[in-house]
Amino acid sequence: MSVPALISGRLPRRGHRVPAADPVLRAYLNEQLAAATGLGEQLRRAATMEVLVAERTTLLRLRREVGADRAALRAAMRRLGASTDWAVVGVSWLSAHAGRVTPLLHRLPVVDRVAGALPAAHPAREAVVEALLVLEDVLGGLHRRAVAARLLGDLVAAERADWSAGVRALAERAERQRDEVEAAHRRCARPLLAH
Repeated sequence: MSVPALISGRLPRRGHRVPAADPVLRAYLNEQLAAATGLGEQLRRAATMEVLVAERTTLLRLRREVGADRAALRAAMRRLGASTDWAVVGVSWLSAHAGRVTPLLHRLPVVDRVAGALPAAHPAREAVVEALLVLEDVLGGLHRRAVAARLLGDLVAAERADWSAGVRALAERAERQRDEVEAAHRRCARPLLAH
């Protein structure tokens, strides 16, 4: 069965297997799936930060949207014959959880510099710095998703199946999500810019 036939949504009859995708395409799609998995974890982490409590509803909604986008990507992968490489996805999940340590590594030199410039400890301002770093990681992930989604949209551009419309919409949605997180980042930075 040809890739255009798979993309168009015409699945093989029951008992027929979808041909395996090109190994390079499979690897690329699995990397994107892993990145979406990690992004969902980053958004969850950001939503739990006290300094971002005013942004929590937005961050949790974006996490749900990223989960839906991840499901659209998995559906596209199945249509294209690209099986999920759970080792790649698992490493991404572990990396996202290890990301909890990253602010500690970044925080020490940043907080030392901030604390040295201030007359007394300012834990609220230190929390703002940590939240800004987390949101910047999320912004990087959303930018990557937007770029990759445009490429995937081009891959399925000529297709009219329902699932391909979802893939084509991913880029615009990622850009909107990025704009929302960037606005949250600016609001979070206000205490630092006030001085």
